Amino acid sequence: MSEEHWTGLVIAPDDRLDNDLLLAITLATGSTFEPLGRDDLGIVYAAGPERIIEVECAEVGAKALFIRTRSLERTSAIIDSIDRHTRTWTEQLLCTQLEQSLAEDPYALVSLLMATGGMPPRPATSALLARAVEHPDEQVRKAADYAIRISKAWTSFRVVS
Repeated sequence: MSEEHWTGLVIAPDDRLDNDLLLAITLATGSTFEPLGRDDLGIVYAAGPERIIEVECAEVGAKALFIRTRSLERTSAIIDSIDRHTRTWTEQLLCTQLEQSLAEDPYALVSLLMATGGMPPRPATSALLARAVEHPDEQVRKAADYAIRISKAWTSFRVVS
């Protein structure tokens, strides 16, 4: 793909890419995403060179869909389809929520980094992570360290073919 677009959407831990959702994505994009199997990240669905990977971090109860398409328009169509079928959270939304509640649910930092879809975090997310690493609460510091360590595996999504 010459002009790839990556993103991530956090979904509820009990949600998944089921047949109804895959059909909705097909209707929105004209492409049929078929399961390719499981890789180190999760369950891979493909339509030509485009990918959706269902990624789970069971240790903290977080799940996301990593989306790689050939254009922002196709990504938007997929996101719209998913949003009509299940509740989702974006990086920006999670970052805003965590600004106010970091000490209440520090392991939500894992979901926040999942929402990047394997790409580098936005500046606001990076700033929040930097504050979390230096936070006076040890639990917040541990959660930040864990989120950063585990998210390194997700950057490999950019090279999945």
